[in-house]
Amino acid sequence: MDLAIKIIFLVVFFAVMIGIGLITRKKANSVEGFVLGGRNAGPWLTAFGYGTSYFSAVVFIGYAGQFGWKYGVASTWIGIGNAVIGSLLAWIILGRRTRVMTKHLNSKTMPDFFGKRFDSKSLRIAAALISFIFLIPYTSSVYNGLSRLFNMAFNIDYKAATWQLS
Repeated sequence: MDLAIKIIFLVVFFAVMIGIGLITRKKANSVEGFVLGGRNAGPWLTAFGYGTSYFSAVVFIGYAGQFGWKYGVASTWIGIGNAVIGSLLAWIILGRRTRVMTKHLNSKTMPDFFGKRFDSKSLRIAAALISFIFLIPYTSSVYNGLSRLFNMAFNIDYKAATWQLS
């Protein structure tokens, strides 16, 4: 019974995600439309987008699994502090300035922003390389976290879940 409920929630989640994708696919007909929401996303949606990118599976699954298991509920204060201090301060200090500058420079990505802001093609390439290089371990850690989640929730072997997710 417990496994059936988990599978139902998983199927509902995937159905909602596919539904959102099908409904909104016509609005993202350019890179700017896909990456930036056509620059029509308000501050709340942008804040939630930043938060989900910042935290992702690495923090939610990895952090909650490791620290929550080792230290109990008291470890949630570390996560709350990280969310409030890390996200809120970054949003307050950088959010508006970054939005104004990226719109003014018509840049769609951070490497594009750095290249246009400092008029440097080499800085743009360096920023893109840094993003690419660090996305490799980041992606690996997301797969690691999701595999551990599938192991805990569905009793799927960690190695099998890692192989299926990749």
